[in-house]
Amino acid sequence: MGTTVWAVLAGTALLAAGLVLAVRRAHHAADRPVPRIDRGRTYTATVRGIRPPDDGGGTGLVLVEYEDADGERRRAGLADMIHDSWLDRFHEGSEWQVYAYTPPGPRVVLALVHDEVWRCGWNLDGVRIGAESGPLEPGPGSPFRR
Repeated sequence: MGTTVWAVLAGTALLAAGLVLAVRRAHHAADRPVPRIDRGRTYTATVRGIRPPDDGGGTGLVLVEYEDADGERRRAGLADMIHDSWLDRFHEGSEWQVYAYTPPGPRVVLALVHDEVWRCGWNLDGVRIGAESGPLEPGPGSPFRR
């Protein structure tokens, strides 16, 4: 066999191994419990900026900083995708009440006191969700409670 055949076989083997690892990782990630939102305590979060979406579409990620129950400063992104008509209110330095996940993670959620804020979906650690069956109709409050 020529070196080209060996190179193709080696490349195919590496691709197959990578696919197996990706499937195993996805399977194990699905087995982990979903973090819970701690609605027993709100935190005052300060907006530190807005990161544009990676693909250039949709709403940017609102980045906030807050102090958790242990007094530790944490940075997180809002899981709420803020509708464009409200985004200007989330300027750097503005403060919002949020709920954190237990254990704390890369996202926080706007507290119920901000139900007037229009949202157009959720951004859960890079996965943007409009709605299960298509685009989400923007509106006030959590899209999961509408």
